[in-house]
Amino acid sequence: MVNKLAEESKKVPTPVADEQAVRRQVDQQHKLYLSPKHYVAYILSGFGDTNWNTFSKRLFFFATTFLKIKPQTWATAESISIFADTLDNAVSGLLIDRTRTRWGRVRPYIILTLPIWFFSAFSPWIMPGGMSQTALLFWFVAFNYIGSIANSFYNTSYQIILFNLTPNVAERNRLIATDAYADLAGVWLPSLFPFFVDFLPRTIPTRYIYMGGAFFFIACVIIFRTYGFFTLKERMPLASRDEMKQMGLVKTIKTVGTCRPMWVLLAKNFFAVGKGTGTMVEDYFWLNCMGKLSIGTIAGLFTGLPSYFVLPLAPKLTRKFGLRNLAVGSYMFCGICYFIMWLVGYHPTDSFILNVIWIVIALTFCGALNSIQRYCSTALNGDLYDYVEWKSGVRNEATIAAAMGYITGLSTIVSKIISGFVIGAIHYQPLLDANGVIIPQTDPHMLSGIWAVFALAPAIGRFMKGVSLLFFNVHGKTRDVMMQDLARIRAAKIIDTEPSESAEQA
Repeated sequence: MVNKLAEESKKVPTPVADEQAVRRQVDQQHKLYLSPKHYVAYILSGFGDTNWNTFSKRLFFFATTFLKIKPQTWATAESISIFADTLDNAVSGLLIDRTRTRWGRVRPYIILTLPIWFFSAFSPWIMPGGMSQTALLFWFVAFNYIGSIANSFYNTSYQIILFNLTPNVAERNRLIATDAYADLAGVWLPSLFPFFVDFLPRTIPTRYIYMGGAFFFIACVIIFRTYGFFTLKERMPLASRDEMKQMGLVKTIKTVGTCRPMWVLLAKNFFAVGKGTGTMVEDYFWLNCMGKLSIGTIAGLFTGLPSYFVLPLAPKLTRKFGLRNLAVGSYMFCGICYFIMWLVGYHPTDSFILNVIWIVIALTFCGALNSIQRYCSTALNGDLYDYVEWKSGVRNEATIAAAMGYITGLSTIVSKIISGFVIGAIHYQPLLDANGVIIPQTDPHMLSGIWAVFALAPAIGRFMKGVSLLFFNVHGKTRDVMMQDLARIRAAKIIDTEPSESAEQA
């Protein structure tokens, strides 16, 4: 099997490299490049985004409650946006892959996208009330599309810069695990927000509290992205302009388009629609089914605890079971837990306290391996990028990441569309008192509908992610041979990071 794989790898059009250069590249696969400063810079760059991505999921609840946008209007705006987003996603990866600047290939896009991202992110939260559905449709399409342009370049750049910081895969996986561990706080901090909604003076309209939260988390994104731009550095050997020209646009598209591991990960990313749909209705569940938004915050204090103990084991579990198998097992486990939770129901007793305890315990099991999934998802992307370089001799991470980002965005849009139609189908109508404070619903049919989306959608999504990854073939002996051949491919480029490292230290 190994010999067959080695013969296949010889088909790659690789320049000749002397033995000393190959040994140097093999050594670079084990050398440590990242200082604590680099760890902090990369983690903070994503920390702000994790906070914002978690908080911004409340926009659906905010818009339907305070802007009075109908779920059908919301779903229509999202549908139009995803089709309009196709062009910039197709272009962004190709442009990034062919970028060469004094700041690197990827870093410029991290900072240049901030102005238009800020406009699209903050504008929906300050829109005036009383607008017609036609006006709301127009503005949400505009905000979504402007934001998608920024995200097409930024999300792609941030994803692939991780795989350009160090050629040492073990060091890269440690950075991924450390980043995923730090991300736990990025999920936890926005979960404190409902306390402000429930316990600030009732004279403060709920809408203003949401607006303040949006401003705070957007400011964090701007500060942390700027710091990451000035601190991080790209180290991976890249193809020259001549090699990129030889690769050509058609050949690049063919290489990426026929890549089996990429299509597997695309399928896996699409099934994020399940969890995404459940997340979209979280505020509806906690407010209406449990009575207070802050119950979700209390639950979050417990449900995230397993991640702090499980995530540090991720690199060791990867060595023992393999990255693909670890990912498959974690998704299957969570899918089964969500399904059991749905079968039992959210209201198994007449005691409010016991029901809260039940939900907390159930969600703790459902999310026990979330951090492992986050780690595996990022690490699998790294194996995919290395696989394409192995097959073609050229790194095309941006083109791949753009395609992956498009599917991820598509699943997010589909989640919003499904959530919008479900909320419309159960005839949910927000209730506000005289001060503009939200009031929970009590209709049992409506509450059961919210629960089904909250629990069953993530169960299906998690299970299908696990099934998809069974077809990911960068695993075992294939991966071992790939890493050996990559040392030869990279050595031929005669790019050594030692001088730049010395200069940086000086």
